[in-house]
Amino acid sequence: MGMDPRYTRKTALRQALRAQRRVLDADQRDTTHWKLINHLRTLLFARGPAVVALFYPTRYEPDVRPLVGELWQAGFMVALPRVVLPGHPMVFNVWEPYALLDVDALGHPCGNGPQVHPAYVVVPMLAYTRQGHRLGQGGGYYDATLRAMRYPTITLGVCYTAHELAPEEFPAEPHDVRMDFVMTGRGVIAC
Repeated sequence: MGMDPRYTRKTALRQALRAQRRVLDADQRDTTHWKLINHLRTLLFARGPAVVALFYPTRYEPDVRPLVGELWQAGFMVALPRVVLPGHPMVFNVWEPYALLDVDALGHPCGNGPQVHPAYVVVPMLAYTRQGHRLGQGGGYYDATLRAMRYPTITLGVCYTAHELAPEEFPAEPHDVRMDFVMTGRGVIAC
């Protein structure tokens, strides 16, 4: 039996997009980070305090960490995802400003506070479609986690504007979870 062509296409897209992200101009990267923070701030503050899961950036992902202190001051609780067991859904642990971080089962920084259930999950993306499809790093952790959540959760995907894909370019698979909103340096897309 051969490899699923959608998987092969996603693998090729990931390689190309990672290479593009690595060579982004520093000014463009910084500008995008601040625009994403403003979009997140506007959307979240308009809806009121809740538990928000952010992510700790790796591999040139957009950096939304400067928002952590503001969220706590506005009454939000912030959490980070934690891989407890490879191949299984993640959990979310509280991340207080200036607190030391733990390391999860994959070696990624994670919160060391109590486990919580976020109302909002901010999700990093390599690419996106305007319909809410997301191309991630390929581990399947966010898809598995979002499918397993027992509570209503709003997903907020963040990505560099240039990594938009047309619907026909995105090799959607049955396990893919769509984002509720996609945020880029250009704006917010309600999916």
